[in-house]
Amino acid sequence: MATRPRTIRLSAESYELLEQEAKRQGMEPDALADELLRPDLAGAADGDLDIALAHLAEFRSQLPDIDAVAIAREARRELEERDA
Repeated sequence: MATRPRTIRLSAESYELLEQEAKRQGMEPDALADELLRPDLAGAADGDLDIALAHLAEFRSQLPDIDAVAIAREARRELEERDA
């Protein structure tokens, strides 16, 4: 497959993780990035909403349950106690 140089900006931490994983797998960072990105991009290019929603649901299931109203109430209570 022919490739053309492209620039993708990553945080230093993300690039370091990419380099470490590429080294562990015995590949170049750009090859690993392509391998990791291609499946998601191919699904998006096909317009497969079901795949995108499934990925989102999987990601969401790994997040902790958060009650934003309870957090806001607690923060307000703490502020009021500081002012009292």
